[in-house]
Amino acid sequence: MTRVLLLIVWLAFVGYALFFAPGTGGGEDPWFVPLITLQADEPSLLAMFTLLGLFPLAYACMLLRHDDRKVPAWPFVLLSFALGAFALLPYYILTSHTHAGAHGLRLSEGIRRTAESPVTHGILFLLTLLTMGCGLLAGDLNAYAEAFRASRFVNVMTIDFGLLTLLSVYAIYTGSRRRSLPQATALLGLIPILGLLIYIWLTRMDQSASPYVPSAPAARGKRKAGAR
Repeated sequence: MTRVLLLIVWLAFVGYALFFAPGTGGGEDPWFVPLITLQADEPSLLAMFTLLGLFPLAYACMLLRHDDRKVPAWPFVLLSFALGAFALLPYYILTSHTHAGAHGLRLSEGIRRTAESPVTHGILFLLTLLTMGCGLLAGDLNAYAEAFRASRFVNVMTIDFGLLTLLSVYAIYTGSRRRSLPQATALLGLIPILGLLIYIWLTRMDQSASPYVPSAPAARGKRKAGAR
């Protein structure tokens, strides 16, 4: 049932972005080029665009620290930097009925340690707070609302941000169940990016999620080497 619901959400989002999103798109979109080139003169729009770059980094910290499911997470994480929820929703659709440990740990130990590092989490946390603060304090919400109606790019990226936030609630909920944490922990996901980072920090020492616990084949290899 979960897989079906996620698939419906993904298809609805794709259909909306392609056929129903208001405003102009392509070369006529008044905000596409200014935002892509980081030359937009509206702080609130620049802040949202920046947050959509920080969100995938938070997901990368959570998914790459222990990428051992049958479906690898890293291709979806890479695509999410350009496609956001368009890329991450398919990963959760494909893995909704799979279990951790179905595959050996992927990626190098350096990448996994970086994804697990409190320093990484702290930097992302501070950057997110700074970006949100600049957008709220220096931005004009009326200008943002006008851009939301006039620009298909702004419209879709705003909804994308909302979907990434809701998806983080689901991601934390599934992770909390595996670690026997209170189900209310999932409510952290309602705090965009920051809640996800708090959850990652809280579970960084959890052995069920630690990238430093060797997989079964690796453990057997070490035991054989020790026997020799």
